[in-house]
Amino acid sequence: MLITLAVIVVAAIIGWIDLPGLIHRKEWRETAVYSVMLLTATVFSVIASNLWEIPSPLYIIMWIYDPVNHILARLTGT
Repeated sequence: MLITLAVIVVAAIIGWIDLPGLIHRKEWRETAVYSVMLLTATVFSVIASNLWEIPSPLYIIMWIYDPVNHILARLTGT
């Protein structure tokens, strides 16, 4: 729990330092992209710091491809 809190505090400090300059210069697209990337990095850092296992993206691809494979096999007769 302490490691998670430390990751969130560090991400907040980084955002607190960088975001005011972007907002002041009215760089709205850069602010949005920076915020999304910082949030994504923070989420992945919390997952990594807690040693949680996330499923492989290959399982999602297999889940999508398996029914398509069966349909194509049925259509081609193999």
